[in-house]
Amino acid sequence: MLERLPFNQPLTLSQSEQCLAITSQLPLRTLSSALIGDGFGSRRHFANFHVDYRYDGRAPKADLSAWLGGMGMPASSVAMMTAVRLSNASIVSMPLAQLDHGVMALVTAGAGNAVDITALHSQDPRLVAGTINVFVFVDAHLTDGALVNACLSITEAKVQALYMAGVIDTHSGTAATGTSTDCVCMAATQRGELSPYAGSGTVLGRAIGRAVYQATLNSLASANEMPL
Repeated sequence: MLERLPFNQPLTLSQSEQCLAITSQLPLRTLSSALIGDGFGSRRHFANFHVDYRYDGRAPKADLSAWLGGMGMPASSVAMMTAVRLSNASIVSMPLAQLDHGVMALVTAGAGNAVDITALHSQDPRLVAGTINVFVFVDAHLTDGALVNACLSITEAKVQALYMAGVIDTHSGTAATGTSTDCVCMAATQRGELSPYAGSGTVLGRAIGRAVYQATLNSLASANEMPL
């Protein structure tokens, strides 16, 4: 099923049980930690693939490449994977009348392997498929530094959402800061006046934070992973 997403730039969403795919009419400037489409780039296609929670992760990059090809998506896509059911994805768009820029966040969040990155653990890190995947789209013109700044805003908002949801690292008993395999993609249209900032001291950064915060809470609630 294709649907138009609530964003200034024409974005379309195709969603099934296996993949959540977003296509942009025009290339977007991106910064991503995804295995496919990592680093800085110019991208039009974005994919979030569902895997079974028992996925062994022996060749995740090769698997993602094969899945993209199977869907007819280009190798230049940004591609992530998650064990979270894609029906639990949350999309939050900020009201444009209140902002200088259009902002949209899409999040799939699971907390089954929640981790406090500051805690000392006796065991090895848990690289399992349950994860928090965040895609953020902004109708703004950002420097590379501002894209990094925006990723900091995303991370701060995600941590706050986990704290407010009461998500705990079960090994340390402390508040979780994420999961062991979180992934992020920040994408900008590069339209309008160039901005070197996208942090909490800017309208854009705070809009990013609010969108990611709410989308993360929504997805956790949909997946019944918010402790009572």
